[in-house]
Amino acid sequence: MGEDIELALESADGTIDCRLEPTMNEDTNELYYSATILYPDMVSGFFRSEIYCYDLIRKGSMYVFNEPVEDKIKALEVKLGDAIRQAR
Repeated sequence: MGEDIELALESADGTIDCRLEPTMNEDTNELYYSATILYPDMVSGFFRSEIYCYDLIRKGSMYVFNEPVEDKIKALEVKLGDAIRQAR
């Protein structure tokens, strides 16, 4: 199994910090990645991060979220999938 992947992505809202942790599905013996995403958010004049946790599963040659996600998180799907493919 691979190592954790940490990356920072720039967006109009600020820097998005992401951590991708490889995990083996014991039932199917397939590798997927648990994504922890810290999305910047302005609250009362202060930046605070919204925390999102989703799994990215392999579908063909792509990695996609395993459940419906907000549009701003869905927009990260390709970049996160690219980071996984580059690390492998």
